[in-house]
Amino acid sequence: MSDITVDLVELVERVTENPGITTARKFESLDNWTSLVALRLLTDIEDAFGVQLDLRAYLAVTDVGQLSALVSDTLAVR
Repeated sequence: MSDITVDLVELVERVTENPGITTARKFESLDNWTSLVALRLLTDIEDAFGVQLDLRAYLAVTDVGQLSALVSDTLAVR
């Protein structure tokens, strides 16, 4: 796992209060996944990685693996 993925997994676990998150875990399968939690995760990711993610692209991701790819791609463009 890349450093970005490891950091994202930890961030998702903290924000969603769900331990044991994997890259294949679907956000919609999390018990407390709501639009508010999704926006909180977005702002925490942007703060932690110093990026601004495209909102549509962010909302289109379904799991941590896709989220890691989005953050990596965004960092590569900078």
